[in-house]
Amino acid sequence: MIKRVGIAVRLAFFIILAALGIAYTASEVFYQITYDSEIEDAERDIKELFQTVSSTASIAAFVEDEELVKEVVNGLVKSKKIKAAAFTSDKITYAANAEQLAGLTSQEFIIFNPFIQEEVIAKLKIYPDLNFIQKEAKNISSGNSLALYILAVFVTIAAIIICFYLITRPLVYVSRNLHDIEPGTNARLLIPKNQGNSEITGLIQDTNHLLTKVEEQFIKERGLRKEIEFLEQRFRMLFENARAPIVLLATDGEVILHNEAFELLLEKIGVDYDKSDVAFGELLVDLFEEPQDLVKSVEEAFARDEFATGEHKLKSFKEHVQVWVQVVVSPIEAENNKKFYQVTLNDISRRREELEALAKEAEYDALTGILNRNGGEKVIEKALFDKKAFALVLLDLNGFKQVNDVYGHDAGDEVLVFVAEQLKNTLRKQDIPVRWGGDEFVLLLQVDEFHRQTTTLIMDKVMEQIKQPFYFGENNEEVYIGFSAGVSFYPLTTNNMNKLLKLADVAMYEAKQFKHTNPEKYLFFADK
Repeated sequence: MIKRVGIAVRLAFFIILAALGIAYTASEVFYQITYDSEIEDAERDIKELFQTVSSTASIAAFVEDEELVKEVVNGLVKSKKIKAAAFTSDKITYAANAEQLAGLTSQEFIIFNPFIQEEVIAKLKIYPDLNFIQKEAKNISSGNSLALYILAVFVTIAAIIICFYLITRPLVYVSRNLHDIEPGTNARLLIPKNQGNSEITGLIQDTNHLLTKVEEQFIKERGLRKEIEFLEQRFRMLFENARAPIVLLATDGEVILHNEAFELLLEKIGVDYDKSDVAFGELLVDLFEEPQDLVKSVEEAFARDEFATGEHKLKSFKEHVQVWVQVVVSPIEAENNKKFYQVTLNDISRRREELEALAKEAEYDALTGILNRNGGEKVIEKALFDKKAFALVLLDLNGFKQVNDVYGHDAGDEVLVFVAEQLKNTLRKQDIPVRWGGDEFVLLLQVDEFHRQTTTLIMDKVMEQIKQPFYFGENNEEVYIGFSAGVSFYPLTTNNMNKLLKLADVAMYEAKQFKHTNPEKYLFFADK
């Protein structure tokens, strides 16, 4: 059985403790206030003494009456608060108790000409008796503090007696009787005699009312407990067997609850959940390749008072494993106003792969494997949006029609594949080749201020690789393929995609005119 300390003892202890603390604090404050006040009074008394003798000292200095000066100075040192005094003028110097001046702190007063207020004719130094002043201040302060302590003792005793009869004894009665009552039964507290309509009576009546409510709640609880157990079993069955990973998170990222599907998802991307140092961050952001996108979408959705949803890619620690999930984040607020997040992760990797395959099919040329016109237009639009300088080269093959007509479309396809491969191998990493249609290609070249020189060097390398001989037909006849090219520049030529293409096309047709007569002039630049 636990041994309890009575409320009367504890109440008396804390009242005494509080009284001592308050008395100590108050006495210290009052002591300091009184002490400082006495010191200030002493300084004020000294100033008043000077004011009293200032007129006499002014006349004595003016008429150079040494006897009158001595009378003034000696009169000052008669005060218990003044240790010594010294008078100084051009003609007279006199000090009372001069042997005690060493080491004393003084207050200096200026004596003016009695007839000319601005003229200083002497100085009077007064040396306070600090020991006497401080001793007097301490005596007065100590007496006040002692009186305050005595008052605190009587107030404390009175407070303990009053609290015992008005509060402690009735509460002890209620506590002892309440301790013996078993919740859920019809036992109730009795009101003590001589309480009338006091707060203790109200407390007992409220307690009895509460006991009645508790008894009713016990009856209801017994009926609800079985239903809750049944619902909990169904919830656990649904939660644990859900195919989608579900996680309950605290706002600081702590995983409160998760199902088995979540661990399987982590295993799929190479994360061992059983490790003690595993942490996923707020909203599981450490699991995503671009966590800032997830956080932004969640903040925007919550600002609209909606649940957040979006598709995001997970980090993968396994080679050749890419996992995309549809993330659904719902805010949950518990009864204690504590907030949580419910995060559901639906694996959509297969659908993303299918969409990426469809997108690639829509934007890439099936024969050559490079971007088609649709994909090329998107790349050009993005380059215009990014406002980065580039050269747009429109390239048309020379001799391609004859290959198709003489050797067939398979031979033509072979030429197109070869040209695309040479473009991919020859161009720099930042340059982009596009099959524009038929035997036309567009090249997007990143250039600097030496745009024409850079473009010419790149296109010379391309021509060198493409003009290799082909061997077709039964006799392996040699066939050479060349090209004519026109170039326009962004933003130097224009900042409009259609105009860039049109100007490059005009320049390309200028080059076409020399494909037979002067094939070295294969490259022309568009005018502004």
